[in-house]
Amino acid sequence: MNKYTKTSSFLQNQFDDLSSKEKNDFLRDLESFLKDQDSAYYGSNISNISDAEYDRLKLLYHKLVTNNPELIDSNYSNSVGFKPSDKFEKVNHKVPMLSLSNIFDNEGVTDFIERVRRYLSLGPNDNLEIVSEPKIDGLSATLIYINGNLHIGATRGDGSQGENVTQNIKTISNIPHEIKDSDVPDILEIRGEIYMKKSDFFELNERMQKEGKQTYVNPRNTASGSLRHLDVNVTKSRKLYFFAYTWGEISSIDAASHFEMLGLFKKWGFDVNPYTKVNYNYDDIIRSYEDLNEIRSSLDYDLDGVVYKVNSLAYQDRLGFISRSPRWAMAHKFPSEKATTKILDIEIQVGRTGSLTPVAKLEPVNIGGVVVRNATLHNEDFIKGLNSEGERIRDGADIRIGDHVQIIRSGDVIPKVVDVNMKDRNKDSEKFIFPENCPICGSSAERELNESTGKISSVRRCTAGLYCNSQILGSLEFFVSRDAMNIEGFGGKTMELFYEMGFINEPGDIFTLQERQAQGEVDIISLEGWGELSMNNLFQSINERRSVSLDKFIYSLGIRHIGINNAKLISQQLTSVENLLSTLEKIRHDPGDALQIFIQNDGLGKVVISSFLSFLQNDKNVSILQNLLKYIRVTDVTNVISEDTAISGLSLVFTGKFNSMSRSEAKDQAERMGAKVLSSVSARTDILVIGEDPGSKIKKAEELGIRIIDEKEWMSLLDF
Repeated sequence: MNKYTKTSSFLQNQFDDLSSKEKNDFLRDLESFLKDQDSAYYGSNISNISDAEYDRLKLLYHKLVTNNPELIDSNYSNSVGFKPSDKFEKVNHKVPMLSLSNIFDNEGVTDFIERVRRYLSLGPNDNLEIVSEPKIDGLSATLIYINGNLHIGATRGDGSQGENVTQNIKTISNIPHEIKDSDVPDILEIRGEIYMKKSDFFELNERMQKEGKQTYVNPRNTASGSLRHLDVNVTKSRKLYFFAYTWGEISSIDAASHFEMLGLFKKWGFDVNPYTKVNYNYDDIIRSYEDLNEIRSSLDYDLDGVVYKVNSLAYQDRLGFISRSPRWAMAHKFPSEKATTKILDIEIQVGRTGSLTPVAKLEPVNIGGVVVRNATLHNEDFIKGLNSEGERIRDGADIRIGDHVQIIRSGDVIPKVVDVNMKDRNKDSEKFIFPENCPICGSSAERELNESTGKISSVRRCTAGLYCNSQILGSLEFFVSRDAMNIEGFGGKTMELFYEMGFINEPGDIFTLQERQAQGEVDIISLEGWGELSMNNLFQSINERRSVSLDKFIYSLGIRHIGINNAKLISQQLTSVENLLSTLEKIRHDPGDALQIFIQNDGLGKVVISSFLSFLQNDKNVSILQNLLKYIRVTDVTNVISEDTAISGLSLVFTGKFNSMSRSEAKDQAERMGAKVLSSVSARTDILVIGEDPGSKIKKAEELGIRIIDEKEWMSLLDF
């Protein structure tokens, strides 16, 4: 599944209809996907999805985790940025570089102001000044001055630790190397945004194109890559700039307000965005936002919103911080940019799990400096003018080849079609007929029934599995990914290249690469960018992964609905790869008997079991699986269980927050003591272990007369 399609699947989820285990898997998958985007964005200057989509996914994740604390034990919601690269020395931020919470409408502005007033106990006549600053779409950086001299320049990194890019920072023309004013504090840490002007970006791309080199995607990513380049001369040639907007460590503050501090920044030689202003009421704030939104396309740098900050430093100090964000600041994001263009064609792309995604091929149009040629059409219902609930959208207008459509974009990925100009529609145009067969392999493509909701899915899927070529590449990329087999060296386009060259067609081929290279059957070294060292490093990574646990093995197969946790449950049920193979035989002779192996597992839903067994019933999948087992060793599930414990043989459910250990650790402890850990309370539950804020499970346990113990009693059981 490509990154765009996966983004859509997260945003269109039916979370409430999932079982507890499926919800947990969904959150784990979403967390893993967001971490991958963090790694690409902060670590490699690559935007795989748009800023707006990232914000929506992060908001969705935070909302679901907050509302379902019993499902997942993670501190990802509080993370900032991404760990700094090993290419540079590390810099520890004495004052953390936190990120801002986002709002997307005027109602969010009202909520922000009311929360601040309520926290400070301000009356209706008490003034509350709010500074509005353009939110530059660049790279956060910090500058540390000692006695007026630039000592260190660093990136934000993960908020606690960044990269030392001092020499690169010094090439930026509007960053002073020395501050000569007598009133400058002995220790002064100036923070702001490094950016590239649009005009310089276009000029750079024109030059790269003339030289026959790869052009860059957008100014933000180019600025980030340029600042973090190992060759300082490259940074110097890229014409970067800096806007100062706040401070970190400082030995003294001679100001009472944020705006006064910005005035000192300008006095000391720093550029402060000229559109920064003080607002005295709600109307002023909204007007500042609308004015910037109106002129942003005419500015020579990219904006993606407006930042609001409480002006009074005394108020800022009282308001303090919550998790990863200050209470006294908020980012108001701009809506996506829009344009009108023509649909030249509609193509159907097939993802890793067989989902058929329609993509509009557009007459090229420039939006915010990026030439857009593709736009998503989501699924066949969207093309018909229906949403996932079967309700009309766009006043019921369908989408056809030749239509003039309005598209929106935020970032540099595939945009979205939001409206159709019916007045310009050709009278001879025909409705788009969505294929009922996979356009790649010709197999039947079906819309599944969600048995929980009784509704037909909006997504049509190819039923061929690994028989379908489009699904093969996606499955191979998934197989080597970090949470699966974790084989380093297949990042970027390497797997795609090896697949196109015919070097790898199925997972087992990965483990024969070295032998085939030695025999001259493949020639990796002849590929551009490959040499003896990189090839041998790849072989070493492959050889390090010739042994894998049963749960990782099952997960790496990329079976739909089977995330990490479900793979673990299935592996605990099977215990060995030999039992997995015997299950294959049972499926051939008696599918119902095979089903009974898993049906008693409380943690596995019917959808998961059916998906797993369907995968094993496909002869092509079985052939791939058996071939793979020739080259790797799958270790058995070995649970070290003590029979002589107070909970041996009992079924437990954990809920709420624990102070002495994480809920995951508590579950592991229970399993090691011979207990079975379930995800939901039922008549088969023996004990419910509750932490803080246990939620609705406690009520159900009380109704069923199940024994309920708190964390203190649980710790006593561990010492039994």
